[in-house]
Order: sequence, then C-alpha cells, then structure tokens
Amino acid sequence: MEIEKIETNLKNNLRLHSSSVKFISNAGKIENQVIRIQPEIAFQEILGFGGALTESSCYILNTIDKNLSNQILDEYFSKNNLNYQFARVSIGSCDFSLKSYSYSYKNDLSDFSIAQDLKYVIPIIKSAQKRNTSLKIISSPWSPPAFMKDNHRLSGGGKLLSQYRKLWAEYLVKYVHSYQSKGIPISYMTIQNEPEAKQIWESCLYSPSEEANLLKNYLSPTFQKNSLDTHFLIWDHNKDKVLERTLKTLIDYNALNSSSRHCFSLVYWWTF
Repeated sequence: MEIEKIETNLKNNLRLHSSSVKFISNAGKIENQVIRIQPEIAFQEILGFGGALTESSCYILNTIDKNLSNQILDEYFSKNNLNYQFARVSIGSCDFSLKSYSYSYKNDLSDFSIAQDLKYVIPIIKSAQKRNTSLKIISSPWSPPAFMKDNHRLSGGGKLLSQYRKLWAEYLVKYVHSYQSKGIPISYMTIQNEPEAKQIWESCLYSPSEEANLLKNYLSPTFQKNSLDTHFLIWDHNKDKVLERTLKTLIDYNALNSSSRHCFSLVYWWTF
C-alpha cells in the first residue's frame, strides 16, 4: 500500500513537501511500527488549517519593510506555500492587541464602530484574501463591552449580565455586517474565547448551560433574523474537558434541539 506523506520541516527547509510512503501488510508484532488503517470508519472531517491574525501581528506586518511583509503573507496564505484556509481574528481587543477597546460604549450601540480594526487588522485580512480567495474567517470575542458585564471590566473574567444577552447578540450582528461591508464574510464565530479562564486581560466566563442558553435563545435567532449564515462553535478552549463540555452544552442543555440552522461544533486553538 502506498500513501502520500506531506511534511513541513523548518530545519530541512521543507514547505508542504510531498513524498510517497509504502506500507507492508502483515508486519508482525512490532507495535510501534504499525499503523492500522480502517477506511470504512469515518470520523471528523478536517476542513483546513490556519493561524491567528491578531492586532499585534497585523501591526508588525503593516509597519515592517513591504517586501518582507509580502514574503511572510505569501508563505502563509499562497497556494504554493502553506496555503492557510482559515484565519482567526478577535472581536474587539484581546491579549495580543495594541490596547483594550470595544466597538461600542453605549447601551443603544449608536456609537458602534470597527475603526480600530481598519488601521491594521482589516488591511492584512484583505492582503491574505488576495493570496487565497477561499480564505475563511473565524471570529472570537474575548469579552463583551464592560458595561454589559457584572464586573464592569473587559478583564478579570466576569459574566455577561442577563439583561444584555439580546444586545450582545445584536452587537455581534453589527460586527458581522461591518466586516461584510469591507468584503470580509465571517464564516464561523466562537461563542467565547476560553470560557472557563479568568484572565488579567480580556476575558468572560460561561458555564455550559450559559453558553447553550446564549447560543439557542439569543445568538442563533438574532443571526437568523438578520439572514446571516455564520456558524457558531462552542468550547473555544484547550482540549481537556472536550467531551464533557460538549455533552453538557449540546445534549444536557439542549443546544442541539434548537431550531437553528447554524452549526453547533467545537473548537480549541493555540494563538500563533
């Protein structure tokens, strides 16, 4: 049996190097040299690979020598190099932003603006899109605006106040519409970055029931009302507790039984 092996290796200067590997059946009892292939069993589908376009990285790519910036973007996003299919961006500021900010500070969202993102983040997304026209964006909030939280801060964890759940959903709709107006569709959105992590930077805490409630009663119907097909992802965290959290949110708290046509899935990331 012969399969294709695709390898990246900085030391040997390999960038998606392709080669063939031959397997011999009945290899004996050498367990550490055995790969069991069962093509009749299918599990998850890999949609692609990608990295994070934080404000700090976008600032650097905007301010360094243009030739070097183009070389970096080519190596990540062009078809002949890594050909990243996904880019993750924060909704508002995160721990890799130049400053802490929200898109709105008023409870009627009348001042909503993505002006901060227009400085560095959106120009780099547009540059990446030119290299990969099928690039998909995954957006993640680190924190709702401070006035929507019980600790009245972007940082330090805290929780989204119940009276602002609907407004928070409308805030996120405004975000998607604003990015769409710049030619950047938001394909996926996680409900919360690291929902169990109380951090000294932007953070917000959600239990499984709170995440399920926000998803099925506020996010999903509000996005449907606005004819947005952004798919939602839960448990944007580390891989521990992955099964436990998923079962609680999707099964125990009935997120799967929502009438939503959005995708309820699962994701965990490391920032590059």
